Amino acid sequence: MRHNIFDSIPSDIVSGKDNVFANFLQTAGLYESMKIDEDNIEELILLLDGKVRISAYCKECKEERVFTMKPYIYFQDNDNECYSKKLSEEVWRIQQLRILENTPQVGGYVKEQNTVWKWKESQTEEVSRILVFQFVCSMNEEHHLDYIVLTTDNSMMKIGQYPSVADMTFPELDAYKHVISKEDRKELGTAIGLFASGVGAGSYVYLRRILERLVYQAKETAANVIDNEMFERARVAEKIKMLEGYLPDILVKNATIYGILSKGIHELSEEECRKYFPVVKGCIYQILGMWESERRKKADEDALSKALSSISSSIK
Repeated sequence: MRHNIFDSIPSDIVSGKDNVFANFLQTAGLYESMKIDEDNIEELILLLDGKVRISAYCKECKEERVFTMKPYIYFQDNDNECYSKKLSEEVWRIQQLRILENTPQVGGYVKEQNTVWKWKESQTEEVSRILVFQFVCSMNEEHHLDYIVLTTDNSMMKIGQYPSVADMTFPELDAYKHVISKEDRKELGTAIGLFASGVGAGSYVYLRRILERLVYQAKETAANVIDNEMFERARVAEKIKMLEGYLPDILVKNATIYGILSKGIHELSEEECRKYFPVVKGCIYQILGMWESERRKKADEDALSKALSSISSSIK
């Protein structure tokens, strides 16, 4: 949503999930890029102004925490004096001027329009070439989450992060430790580590192997409900559809995931593989999440049944 050119920077706090740049910082692999344009420039300004809060795993707290960032400050020398400025305000001012320059004037006269839109000018070119977004944990200001990006022309490339994507993601696997084998857990960690290092196709090799094993694990649960000979003759996508009720509905309805993984290994570019990695990894997590939910439900039912049995015995 664009604001009037004479408005100040919006003061509302924005959730990271609603800000495209915060999402990019959290989910993109190294050397992945995104465009900065007129449609999302206000979201970048909000991020630079410290108006975006993100929810992420804190490596030190070992819990999901809310992280915040102070406004991005840069320094400028003028007449032998050094001034501190908010980069967000400067970028906002530049956008206001651009809009004003391209607004029809009194009498119908229109100033010459700029042919190339840019989000920054020469005075901020150097200070914004490398941007470091320093987020601080809401529970402990000594716990940090840092992202580094390179901005060239109208694009942003992620070139660094600490803790790494792998450090942030590995703890998620603990939630599935009861339903994932040691081999699959290790290889899923390897896939995540490769993605965190900017490797695309290589990470798909591990994801595809994991998916194949999970499909066969689901078949073991289904047992004789599904004909073994027919199952073995089927393609992987067909196997997934046959396992309706034993795999998540979203996966059964979109059984092309195996084809995506195979195409990623053999045909897709590294950039495309990195771009789609969070989605295909999410499909693996969907399977594990379904099984974990079923395991917990059964454990709760068993505990309740045991408690009821104990009560029945004591009141006889």
